[in-house]
Amino acid sequence: MSKNEEIIQDQVEGRNAVLELLESGKLSLEDSVEIYKKGMALSIECKKRLDSAKEVVVKKVATEA
Repeated sequence: MSKNEEIIQDQVEGRNAVLELLESGKLSLEDSVEIYKKGMALSIECKKRLDSAKEVVVKKVATEA
């Protein structure tokens, strides 16, 4: 697994952990908002990395065609 794949995997796992915490209903509203913000930041960063990886693949396929 490449370093980028490891980072994406860690971000997905972090986002999933955030989701579980939010769904548990055990957090205060204030804590829920903070955890939500962290989850959104992880999702945004993960999407950026995935989009970047997709761009590399598309370029590679285009040059091989």
